[in-house]
Amino acid sequence: MNSSKGWTERIDRGRFAGKTVIVTGAGSGIGRATASLMRAVVPAMLAQRGGSIVNTASEAALRGSAAGVAYTASKHAVVGLTKSSAFMYGPSGIRVNAVAPGPTITNIQASFGSPLGAERVMAAMAVMPAAAQADALAASITFLLSDDGVNVNGIVMASDGGWSAA
Repeated sequence: MNSSKGWTERIDRGRFAGKTVIVTGAGSGIGRATASLMRAVVPAMLAQRGGSIVNTASEAALRGSAAGVAYTASKHAVVGLTKSSAFMYGPSGIRVNAVAPGPTITNIQASFGSPLGAERVMAAMAVMPAAAQADALAASITFLLSDDGVNVNGIVMASDGGWSAA
């Protein structure tokens, strides 16, 4: 079941007015980009005594994954960076969290390094929830960035339509 059916993003005027927020993982080389869109903004957030960072992990960061060993390991690294940064900067008013999307419809095509991998993934996908539209993840991300998540720091929020429950 696609949890985004009938869902429409709600834009609240001024929800982030006067706030510093960052979302990483919007391109390739996520690990490097995460360590860098954080190194660049943390000093400003420390100076203003607050801010919110949301890193993009994956459901692969919550368990082993059909996405491959290197991808899964890199997403586990994003979780470690998120949790360590939340611990270090939380007392300074900076919240650092991660969102862990499941399969998402993007312009990235799945490829498999082996026939065995392709066979295993296709069998699993036949019984898993449908892939989400990319904009459906916005609600989870904006929650973590906004003051609605005021007491949330150092978590990895599954936004995967139930993949991590399967």
